[in-house]
Amino acid sequence: MEDRRTKWIMLLPALIVFAALGVYPTIEALYTSLTRYNLTDPAAGKVFIGLGNYLHLVKDVRFWMALARAVEFVAVSVSISFVLGLMIALILQKTKWFQGFFRIVFLVPMVIAPTISTLNFKFMYNYNLGIINKLLQAIGLDKIDFLGNPSLALWSAVAVDVWQWTPLVILVLLSGLEALPREPFEAALIDGASGWQVFRYMTLPLLNRFIVVVLIIRAMDALKVYETIQLMTAGGPGNASETLNTYLATVGFQWFDIGYASALGIFALYFTTFLAMILVKYTGAFKSKQVKA
Repeated sequence: MEDRRTKWIMLLPALIVFAALGVYPTIEALYTSLTRYNLTDPAAGKVFIGLGNYLHLVKDVRFWMALARAVEFVAVSVSISFVLGLMIALILQKTKWFQGFFRIVFLVPMVIAPTISTLNFKFMYNYNLGIINKLLQAIGLDKIDFLGNPSLALWSAVAVDVWQWTPLVILVLLSGLEALPREPFEAALIDGASGWQVFRYMTLPLLNRFIVVVLIIRAMDALKVYETIQLMTAGGPGNASETLNTYLATVGFQWFDIGYASALGIFALYFTTFLAMILVKYTGAFKSKQVKA
């Protein structure tokens, strides 16, 4: 009994911090999402309107278009960074020379602040002065308006996201590859399995938990992307690169409609949680199982 009380006393500071920084803001945002609260009319305060903001959200065409772009951003960015990261991790696992050097090199994009990397890429994309268009002209191709073309603006931001966060995929998957037992692989090769069969039926299943973890981290990170798009295109041209978070920021910080912005934030929270649950449930990554050699 005394031990139990001591454990709770030791946990108390952490629980207080969690309640203050995690639980309270969420409850406050949930309540605000059920009110009409606009900072341009402070005298009105928060007026409880029930599910009014959520009904407005259902009918809001701009919201659905922003959500669709956010899903596109997540699907493309996570897919490319996962494939690239897995390929590089497999190569690094086999690399015997300068392995430590390459690991440090691949860490560089992650340690650069997103704001700095985004501004660098924005300058590189510049139609008249950017190095990418200079290179295109040097090989006889036409210049491309990466940020002014509605068809390219979102994908230009995706490229920045892939460049910055693929190293995270490499590190997680490389750690997983190096933790795998060697005996099943050696036995399979002795039995005559091809390299593809070993990869398909042994490496991927054994690496499943690492894959799910990195996909969840990348999906959540890509879904809440804000700085990259805001600094690079500000959601433009028009609304061509506007995603859920940039639309939320527009509603909250330009229109000052805090009630509706809170509803968008609560939706984003549950949408992210739903995606994570889908990944965990349907991949079965965290269920105990035996691997067939």
